[in-house]
Amino acid sequence: MRFQQGYAPVTIDTRALIDKVLARYSGEFSVFRELLQNSDDAGCDAAEIYFETAAFLGQNPEAAADAGPHVLSDLKTTSVVQWTFKNHGQPFTKEDWHRLPKIALGNPDPQKVGAFGVGFYSLFSITENPYVSSGGKEMEFSWDDNQLCYRFGELPGTGTRDLWTTFKMRLREPAPMPLLLELMQFLATSITFMVNLKDVAIFFDRRLVGRITKSLGQSQNMSIPKELERLSPGKNMIVKSVRQHPITIEAEIRLPRHDPMRIKAGVMAFTAEVDVTVDKKLAQEMNRCMKKSPPSHLKYSLIYAGKEEYDQGCINEQQHSHGFPSVFRGLSADLDGATYTRVFIGHATAQTTGVGGHMASHFIPTVERESIDLADGSIAIWNKELLYVGGFLCRVVYELELSKVESSWKEAATGIPRSCPSGRPQDQRFIHLLNFFTFHRSTPSSKVAELLARSFYVCSSRPLRFLSSVGVCGAPDVRAFDLVVAKFVKSLPMLSEDVTRHCARFIASLPEHPKICEVTPSDVLEDLRRYALNEEELVACLRWWITPRREDSTSSATDLLDAATLRGTGRTIRLSSITQFIDRRVLGLHIPTDGPLPLSVVPLGISNCFSYEELARFGWEEFTVVSWLQHISRPDAMLVSKKYDFTRSVEWAVRVLGTLFRVWPQLSEDMRSESREMLKDKSCIPTSEGPRRPECSYLPIAENALFQCLELPIVSHHSRFKVDDDMKIFLVGIGVRKNPPVQLLLDQMLSTGDWAVSDLVDYLVQKESPLTVDDFSALAASEIFMKETSQSNETKNTRHRAGELYPPADIFRRLRLPIIEWGANPEWNGTLPAAKLLYRLGLNQFPPLPEIVGLCSSRDDEVQVTAFKYLCDNLLSVYLHYQPENFRDEEFIPAKCGGRTCLKKLGEVYSGAQWKALGFSVVQDQYLSAPLHQLGVMQHPSTSKLLDLLEQAPPPTEEIAIRWFEVLFDHIANFSPSDLDKLSRLPIVPTVPSSPHGLLPPTKCYLSQGTKPPLYAKLFVFVNFGPKANRFLGACGLKNEVSVEDVAEVLIENPERFFQLAGGYDGFLDELRKLAYHNRAISNDTLYKMSHEPALLGVRRKKTEGHAGWDYEHMFLTCREIIIVDDVSDYQLFSDCLFVAPQEETIERFYASVGCRYLTEVVRERCNDFHETPATKTCDELQSLILERLPLFIRNYPDGKPKVTIPSSPDHLKVKACKRILISKTLATGNVKRTRDVWAIARREGECIELWISKAVKRDIFEVATSLCRLLFGANKMNATVLLGMILSADLAFLERRGVLVDQIPQQRVDGFGLGSEASKNGLGGSASTSGSPQQSTPDTQLDPQLNCERFPGSSEASPQFPSLPPVADSVSSMTPEVRNVSGDSSLDTARCPSAFPLHWTPCEVISQDYIRNNVEIAIKACTSWEGGKSAIHPGTSQSFRSGFCEVSADRVECLRHIGDVKDVQVYLNKGMLDSATFMECKRGPLARFVDIIISLSEIYNIPPETLRIFYDISGGCIAFNCRGIIYLNLRYFEVWHDDQVKSGNRQNARMAWFLALAHEIAHNLTALHDSEHEFWFSAICEAHFPALSRLLRPSKTWLRYVGGRQS
Repeated sequence: MRFQQGYAPVTIDTRALIDKVLARYSGEFSVFRELLQNSDDAGCDAAEIYFETAAFLGQNPEAAADAGPHVLSDLKTTSVVQWTFKNHGQPFTKEDWHRLPKIALGNPDPQKVGAFGVGFYSLFSITENPYVSSGGKEMEFSWDDNQLCYRFGELPGTGTRDLWTTFKMRLREPAPMPLLLELMQFLATSITFMVNLKDVAIFFDRRLVGRITKSLGQSQNMSIPKELERLSPGKNMIVKSVRQHPITIEAEIRLPRHDPMRIKAGVMAFTAEVDVTVDKKLAQEMNRCMKKSPPSHLKYSLIYAGKEEYDQGCINEQQHSHGFPSVFRGLSADLDGATYTRVFIGHATAQTTGVGGHMASHFIPTVERESIDLADGSIAIWNKELLYVGGFLCRVVYELELSKVESSWKEAATGIPRSCPSGRPQDQRFIHLLNFFTFHRSTPSSKVAELLARSFYVCSSRPLRFLSSVGVCGAPDVRAFDLVVAKFVKSLPMLSEDVTRHCARFIASLPEHPKICEVTPSDVLEDLRRYALNEEELVACLRWWITPRREDSTSSATDLLDAATLRGTGRTIRLSSITQFIDRRVLGLHIPTDGPLPLSVVPLGISNCFSYEELARFGWEEFTVVSWLQHISRPDAMLVSKKYDFTRSVEWAVRVLGTLFRVWPQLSEDMRSESREMLKDKSCIPTSEGPRRPECSYLPIAENALFQCLELPIVSHHSRFKVDDDMKIFLVGIGVRKNPPVQLLLDQMLSTGDWAVSDLVDYLVQKESPLTVDDFSALAASEIFMKETSQSNETKNTRHRAGELYPPADIFRRLRLPIIEWGANPEWNGTLPAAKLLYRLGLNQFPPLPEIVGLCSSRDDEVQVTAFKYLCDNLLSVYLHYQPENFRDEEFIPAKCGGRTCLKKLGEVYSGAQWKALGFSVVQDQYLSAPLHQLGVMQHPSTSKLLDLLEQAPPPTEEIAIRWFEVLFDHIANFSPSDLDKLSRLPIVPTVPSSPHGLLPPTKCYLSQGTKPPLYAKLFVFVNFGPKANRFLGACGLKNEVSVEDVAEVLIENPERFFQLAGGYDGFLDELRKLAYHNRAISNDTLYKMSHEPALLGVRRKKTEGHAGWDYEHMFLTCREIIIVDDVSDYQLFSDCLFVAPQEETIERFYASVGCRYLTEVVRERCNDFHETPATKTCDELQSLILERLPLFIRNYPDGKPKVTIPSSPDHLKVKACKRILISKTLATGNVKRTRDVWAIARREGECIELWISKAVKRDIFEVATSLCRLLFGANKMNATVLLGMILSADLAFLERRGVLVDQIPQQRVDGFGLGSEASKNGLGGSASTSGSPQQSTPDTQLDPQLNCERFPGSSEASPQFPSLPPVADSVSSMTPEVRNVSGDSSLDTARCPSAFPLHWTPCEVISQDYIRNNVEIAIKACTSWEGGKSAIHPGTSQSFRSGFCEVSADRVECLRHIGDVKDVQVYLNKGMLDSATFMECKRGPLARFVDIIISLSEIYNIPPETLRIFYDISGGCIAFNCRGIIYLNLRYFEVWHDDQVKSGNRQNARMAWFLALAHEIAHNLTALHDSEHEFWFSAICEAHFPALSRLLRPSKTWLRYVGGRQS
């Protein structure tokens, strides 16, 4: 064989393969199982099995035959050495011999069982060298190491042809043959489903020891019910027919020392003929797995044993001894768990069926042929389809057997639809049928039983049928057995008790749809509608109905009563007509059973079987004593017979009263009342005067002279009616009187006059029975009581009702109230029974509330005082119902008013004594401890009354106001916001007598505390009434200090007066500056009024003839009438026509915010047409100069960003010449026009700037600067124009001395154009300077003297010629939280140019460290030894440093004022801020944290904290500055940048940032400029003190780690 390159064949260890295959053969007798199946496949009808000993095999066959009969040895102990199996089937064909030595080459015949080609190799489980002979050929197998070999050839010639196929198996080790009976059991079971094999004989050394013979009976075709689905779910198989045929198995056994024995057993086999049609895909898959196609038809068999056969088998089994079991045990049905009923594939497998019988069909097993393959895809489909056929066949057998049971039941039925008693033959046969087809768990695969059960139930369209109490019915109609229901139902299909008990597993395993349901109320109702019940059956029915069960929401007790009928003697009663029952525990024990009862009452024989609660569940009501009395009191019941009329028959009355007496203790009060009401009008009480009504009858009473004249009907004794103590209690309960009526006694008392009131009261108190309501009513309405004679003014003392009198107590005598006459002993005890009785009759215990309040208003002082004290003492006990609103109109509260006592109404007097100061009435002092609040006396007047008082009569003087306001402050919490708002507008604050204001609202006043500005003292009213009064006024709107809003409103109200009081223009400008600083604190409404009313100050300058200077005119105008100067040139032209805003940047921004227009907005400019002339040398020089100096100007101008791109090359800047430039400007507001010639004008053409210069006008660099600034920034600001003019005019040396970093000019700019120096030489730039003094202006660089020759009105800066650069050196203009240059100038980065300091040394010189250290010490000492204006610069270093020292910082200090100290550090505030009084309190936290930071840094620099200052402003970019050695640090920047970090514990960033800020300002002690020299000293100071800073920044316990890092 040729293989692909790189591949080699796979080798097989044959011995290991066979051993592993055989290891999976777990079944017993697997060798004979395979040989029997092969024999059956070969069409064999007989087979022989030989067990041969070594002695027998060693004999000569002829000698053995001559030796005669062989003596049979002991089969259990004699060892054999060879097994031989012979079958009389078809000899091996050539194909058979070809397949035999090939593993896995099975029989391709679809009808044959063999498929895998491994069955023959089961012989290797007992032998090493199997031998096969058949049809004159032989084959023998042997092992060569692990390789299996075979020898094949012709048999030696014997002359006769052997028709038997023989298998010889030489055992590996000698052993006894298998137990004969077990082998016989195996053969009897296996041969049952063999197709051809009918006889198997067993020999021991040629001696017959056993034989199994099978014979088939006549088959019978069975009808298949039409409702069964014959087609399998996969539509691969269809059942064509089912046949039934008996099978008889005969066994012959010949054991040593036993007589030969022959036994028979019969079973019934049901076989389904099945046609198979599989699709092409499934057939291909099966062919791939099995190497043969599926069969076109097959059979499916089931062994069924009927009840009789099963019982007979059990009897036969019992007849065998335990050591000699029956040969046919494996054939009998298994009803206990289906553990040995197997699935056969010709021979038996290890797979159980789960039902009571064996099954056989063309199943495809697993390789070891022990179980059914349900795992492989196509094979699983085949086997599942077969299992459906199996379930179908089970259902057919079930229906056929059930039909036999049904026929038997019908024959035995009596025709009465009653449930039959248990133990019927039909029930036993049905139980056997159910147990046979109970699906137990199958093994090893549980799916077999599950699939069989599923097809058993789903193969039929009709529900599964059962034998019930009324015959065979479908499962939905059958109910589970119920022992109680069985006692009274007659037509309900129900399982028998035996079926329920013996077939519980089958019933429980039913699926949901054919489930057997429990008996429901609906089922019972349906049965009850057909049949009537006797009392016993009805009791059982009612008992079942109330027994806890699964609720049926559709049925109720009413449905039961409507359906059930009671069959009594001679009549029937529908339960729906019954509404009442007698409680056996109450009336049922005592009611006369012979007395009349209504038909609506349940018979006692039924109700006595149930409790009260159980009977009530049916909706019945208790038949109570009241109901019984109502029934026997009915006229129709009383007229039926005098015997049962208790008003005419004393005997019946006594029985009725006796019954009622016995149940009386158990009755509720309501039932007693109803019973009493029922007997009230009935003459049913036997008395001495005959039958009387209860209320007309009297109990026997003791002898009393008062009753001797009264003839009363007394209850009489009877033989059944003994009037003892208990009976008396009962009789009183039904209305019998115990004593004579009170009215009768009153009539006798009034008519005879023999009784006194005290005698009557004593009698009533001593009565045994309580008085009735009528008795009390009669006594209370009778005028039988008299009052004390001392109080009566009448000649004859009349009688009164009890409710008109009071007890004999002294308090009531002092109140002048009528007192009851109480005999000779006037002592009164309210707890005695007599007193309690009089109180119940209406005697007044206390005066009524209206009466006692009326007494409090009495003009009799004694009565009034006594009454008010009595009311207060009893208010919280007796008069809890007191409501103040009911007595608003009564003057009964003792009060003080204006120094006298009086009575006041509620609401006119108050319990708080402090209100007396405000003129209110207050309660008298002796009553302040009384319950005034409960009486309705308010402690304080209402806020509305207080408001009315303040509005109508405010305090006239300061002394009164102090008292009033202090009282009102204690009451401030009661004022609502609306009340306080009203108070804020009321004129309640008295001013000093000399003040013209009189009374003012609180909002118009200010708290006077300390000194105040003189202007504010004139403009505003300040008051101070003391702490408490001030706090009250503060709540009403009194202001602690004058706000910006207040100042603005006063200004708007009368600007002229404000101007005068401010001291004129300068003072007014100070206030205006404050308003501008704090304009955000002014409301929009106020700003609107300020802009639309003439409240804005405008300034106009005019020339006066004969005067050299300007005259200034001031006027208050609206925003539309004032102009803001943003172009100096235009202002020069139109200054005499305009009122302008004071020219300070802050004020101008403020004016712009209220709507003032800029000058550029109202001036329209026009120029003549340019006539370009050839460019001159001046054009080129000017172009080069602008390109060189313009970037320098942009870097040094901090107040704005250009709006256009800065030109960087000649392509972006064109300088052109023309003959003349004539500018015409028109003022829109006054229609004034001005015209003038200019030298230069700039325009924008696309991305290029064009600068035109005129030949008709003298050179003017300032006009170039003006024109360029207007183009760059959109305006002509003075500082920008002056700065640009200076940069364009001055030479580089002069600019460097003024602090401009000229080294920022790129060298390529100077070299590339080569025009910088030449331009300077030709007059466009400044001349060279060697003295260091400011540049002297040349004629070409002189500005128009009219432009900067004087100070404009309102301006804070002068502009003589070319001023120095803005003083940026003295203020840190910008700084971020990160470490960067403190000044904000990006050119001062020491990291980029560390050697760029412009000191006067030659390049070869190196500055010594001593020199640097000395100067750093000088800078530090400048802070530590500050002495006024002494210079901090060391004299020895003056030649190396520039003059000038932060002059602008002094101006800044003048704008600050000292407001306090924090740890020796002074705090300053901008003078324009008005809320300085609360600043220290508001900023306490940030100030403390900032001071801690800078003090820790001052220790690093070794400078005292006294030389450090903290200041606060509201705008600007100044972070810190140095003034004469004192360093000022801005709190505002610390608060924004670092305060949150420091508050959270992170101080590193703040310390590092302010360390650099201090170093920057200390460096200014050596140089005032921001140049490379300052940068050098700044770096030197930082370097000298950085080690100390690192120790401060270093976290604790980290130093050793750093040291270790360096050592490593």
